[in-house]
Amino acid sequence: MSNVHTGELLNFQDYSPEHNERTARIDVEAVHTNQYNNSNISNQNYSFDETPGAVPEAETQPQSNHNFWTIEYYQKYFDVQTSEVVERIISSVLPQKVSRNYFDEKIKGKPDLYGPIWISLTLIFTIAVSGNIASYLQNVNKAVHWRYDFHLVSYAATAIVCYVWLVPLALWGVLKWTTLPDGQDEIETQTSNSPTMISLFCLYGYSLSIYIPVAIFWTIQISWLQWLFVLMAAFVSGAVLIFWLLPALKKSKYFYILVGSILAFHFLLATGFMLYFFHGPNAVSAPGVPVTPSVATIAP
Repeated sequence: MSNVHTGELLNFQDYSPEHNERTARIDVEAVHTNQYNNSNISNQNYSFDETPGAVPEAETQPQSNHNFWTIEYYQKYFDVQTSEVVERIISSVLPQKVSRNYFDEKIKGKPDLYGPIWISLTLIFTIAVSGNIASYLQNVNKAVHWRYDFHLVSYAATAIVCYVWLVPLALWGVLKWTTLPDGQDEIETQTSNSPTMISLFCLYGYSLSIYIPVAIFWTIQISWLQWLFVLMAAFVSGAVLIFWLLPALKKSKYFYILVGSILAFHFLLATGFMLYFFHGPNAVSAPGVPVTPSVATIAP
């Protein structure tokens, strides 16, 4: 090998099978290994964990600190997919369709305000339209000229907005000041079992979804059927709230009072909707104008 020139090794030559006693081979792997070792020694900051094109975690998930009075602070509560909203609406009526830890994993871990606001607005207009339909059906056989009552929109909006925001706020304050710590489990009680204010807003907003179809059925002018829908809507919505909040309610020293209050407030809400907007001749305060015969129809 010492007498063979380098130029001869790099030239392509044809050798016959009879004269193949002199062979030469370039060890490319050894050369590549030596070059890699030299470059690794020269670059002491090289790390095997670094991959080309990798972006640090701090750059991919920037921490944004916005004040609560800015719009950017509330953007995260509207970053929700349609499938998630549908799933939460279904879980507010049929909680057995999802896992037992659905509230802690999905709602409390990622609460949203898009669904509750959308449900509240839909319920406001559904009650207003259905209430006027019920008023028309109550006066269809009477000698009065029926008129649409636009004030029902403002009445329904006031009742729903106050209920969705004030009741969860009061419940959050009661749970915060009446929760009993469990010694070593005090940290777990404050983190995993105590619902946040936003999660309660989210939960109460979704619990009103059952009243949207019920408001349509309340237009049926059958008294016992209307009361049946009142009991059904109040029980389902209240029971779902208790089902999701049961771990937090058990930590309170007023457990039975809170459970009874949740059911009572939902029953009062359903009863108020039905009695004021749908039930009886005084359910809707639409002014009636007596129908008088016109001059053209009076016989001479």
